[in-house]
Amino acid sequence: MTAALRAFRSTSAGPVALAVLTLLAVVAVVAPILWGDMATALNPATAVLGPSAEHWLGTDRLGRDVLVRTLVATRTSLGLGLLAAAVAALAGLLLGGLVAVLSRRAREVGLRVLDAVLAFPAILVAIIVTLILPEGTASAAVAVGVAGTPAVARIVVTLATAVLARDFVAAAWGLGVGRPRILVRYVLPNIADSLAVSLSVVAGAALVVVSSLSFLGVGVQPPAFDWGGMLSQGVMDMYVTPLAALAPAVMIALAGLAFGLAGEAMARVANPSVWTARRAARHPAPAAGTRTESDALLDVKGLTVTAGAGPEAPAIVSGVDLRVGRGDIVGLVGESGSGKSMTMLAVARLLPYPVESLADALTLDGHDLRAGPGERIRRLLGTRLALVFQNPAACLNPSLRLETQLTEVPRTHQGMNRAQARELALAGLRQVRVPEPERRLRQYPHELSGGQRQRATIAMALAGRAGLLLADEPTTALDNTLRRAVLNLFREANAASGTAIVLVSHDLSVVRGLCDRVVVMYAGRVVEEGPTREVIARPLHPYTQALVGSTLTMTTPLDRPLPALDGQPPRPGERQEGCAFVPRCARAEDRCAKERPPLRAHPGARRTACWAVEA
Repeated sequence: MTAALRAFRSTSAGPVALAVLTLLAVVAVVAPILWGDMATALNPATAVLGPSAEHWLGTDRLGRDVLVRTLVATRTSLGLGLLAAAVAALAGLLLGGLVAVLSRRAREVGLRVLDAVLAFPAILVAIIVTLILPEGTASAAVAVGVAGTPAVARIVVTLATAVLARDFVAAAWGLGVGRPRILVRYVLPNIADSLAVSLSVVAGAALVVVSSLSFLGVGVQPPAFDWGGMLSQGVMDMYVTPLAALAPAVMIALAGLAFGLAGEAMARVANPSVWTARRAARHPAPAAGTRTESDALLDVKGLTVTAGAGPEAPAIVSGVDLRVGRGDIVGLVGESGSGKSMTMLAVARLLPYPVESLADALTLDGHDLRAGPGERIRRLLGTRLALVFQNPAACLNPSLRLETQLTEVPRTHQGMNRAQARELALAGLRQVRVPEPERRLRQYPHELSGGQRQRATIAMALAGRAGLLLADEPTTALDNTLRRAVLNLFREANAASGTAIVLVSHDLSVVRGLCDRVVVMYAGRVVEEGPTREVIARPLHPYTQALVGSTLTMTTPLDRPLPALDGQPPRPGERQEGCAFVPRCARAEDRCAKERPPLRAHPGARRTACWAVEA
């Protein structure tokens, strides 16, 4: 509970919303007890008076104190608003969840019904339901909740549909998990943060609609009163005592705004990866765009990437050092989950929420990238850094034509006009052998094959002529002929303009043919690095030896089984005292399990993190 409250307060809006809601809650409890009789006492002799020492906000037509009535009405207004929001949330969750887990055809029918109901204004539906329900103070709230149910249900279906398409849900379906359990265990926890924001907005809107019904005379009926009813009466005397209308209007706006602001903070509470971790001590961020003296194009020291914030958050990458000189081609290899892609995303400042990174140094062309977002950093990354992602379908915007996306960088950062940028895009597509490039530019990403999308992202990266290219498995979706052509393009870009390249790959044969230097990662750490030919010809670390030994080459004997590395790498973030490779290493000693080996220098510009390798 303490951690969740800390997460609520950690946002900029959280403390403000918490303070306002707490104050309103105290007023709602205390005001009717202290001033309940005073709020209903009639005194025609003091009717329609302006502010005075006795009546700070004046009086209404029946001589009742406006301030006292505004405070006393807090309980009724907030209670009805929260009741309406609860009805809408509960009914919307049940209805939306039911529609989401139905079969595809039934879900489409349900969505069309919801869309048809949403075509009617909510306040009109609320008025009709109010007239149907029995008279009573709670009827208005229930009517507003019923009117808001379709909107909540539509939000739930939209959020749930995205989760239902993910692989872990497909695995649950395959295991025979029932629809109710799918909804409760798999869908709702994964949409809780987004749903919290939506429901907070629904709560604020419900309060406004309930007050609107009272303003129109179909909500709370005398002698009961709420802010909406007070506003209706105050408007009639607006030119005599304007505060009689202004006071309830301000309270409605204040409460609605507080509910809305609470949504952002509640989203953090609903995300366990945020509130279960304590905030980490951060390195002080330098000024944006600060330039440091460095002869390397990219200089990374002590990079750590964690799945969340705080010392309790599991580390995905730990203490990685990476130095890329101008014109260098560096290969980053390792099994899946070794931290290669996360290292590249941390360098590009593109880590997904709530993943965070810390570094002792992180510079690009001498500019410190730890300063956070800003115009100078954005322009620096846009002009001097290019990326090729492993999944081109996720990289390309599905709602924009290819021409718009391929010409964006030249037009934004190089000052080209549309025609010049288009010619550059066409030349890039021709370079990567995309057939009919003029036609492809007019198409959307979904109209291209997987290989064509991958080649388009490569052309986009090369078009900017950046000084550093980060390529994450750029040839995965390509056949061998196109793979060779793309690697030749990388080599030509490096030779012609001195573009430095960091290539992430599982294929040591690709790394051997392109890269000057190789960095081997295991369990989020660098275990070996050095000149590519030397590392592959004479690997020092047992893990590198296993990678090289399991790689098929033209000289591999066909009559022998290909050696395989037994066991599995540790899960990302799994903490170990010693070397993470111990469970799979045949050369492991007692010291290896107790003490983590540092990355030590060896002759020939090589470094290895292994106690069994002599320094």
